[in-house]
Amino acid sequence: MGVYIQTELDQVPEVALNLSRGCGNPTGFANLQSGEVVVDFGCGGGIDVILAAHKIGSEGRVVGIDFTDQMIERAKEAVAEAGLQDRDIKLQVADMAKSQLPDSFADVVISNCVINLCPDKNSVYEEAFRILNPGGRLAISDIVLTENIDADLQERFQSTWAGCLGGAVPEEDYWQTLSGAGFVDVQIVARHTLTPDELKAMAACPGEDIAPVPAEDDLAVVQGKVASIKFNAVKPSVS
Repeated sequence: MGVYIQTELDQVPEVALNLSRGCGNPTGFANLQSGEVVVDFGCGGGIDVILAAHKIGSEGRVVGIDFTDQMIERAKEAVAEAGLQDRDIKLQVADMAKSQLPDSFADVVISNCVINLCPDKNSVYEEAFRILNPGGRLAISDIVLTENIDADLQERFQSTWAGCLGGAVPEEDYWQTLSGAGFVDVQIVARHTLTPDELKAMAACPGEDIAPVPAEDDLAVVQGKVASIKFNAVKPSVS
């Protein structure tokens, strides 16, 4: 979907580029500042960790968390290949709903097309709220349904949960999850309805060996009903 510009791609080693399966570029609209603390929920191969580290500079700190040891190992390789091994970057295996990070730890939480994979999105956003400083912010790219779909169809998508349609929820429900966690000032940066080719690719993300492409008839039903969204939101400051 052409979410990264060439100057950003030039900063990222091939190992991270090859593992990138995002639907946006949260570091591009997070307004990251020098010295900030950034947490990447679902860091994968480390592309957004690396870009965040460049934006916040040597005084900043980045923590990337992911479900799997394999992704964390690849992210560590990418950070070293990017020449950032001396920066304050921590990569750890953790559940996004239980990050093991302290309260009021981060200035920014970013995530790139991963929260849709989590069955309990309420807990994920409650965790993001907990670890953010008052006044801290979200910069999120994710996948949502723009319309409700048939329960049987949803169940078939969920049978290959790793694909980005398995955990996608209606957009209205997504915003309710955010507000329920306590976030305010939600600002939609961009919304893009997936093309048929994009829909097929995202439905089989991160690859057909892990998440087989759903039936063509099922994909046809949801064409025009799946969108990538990019948004910011804020944890209220203490009054």
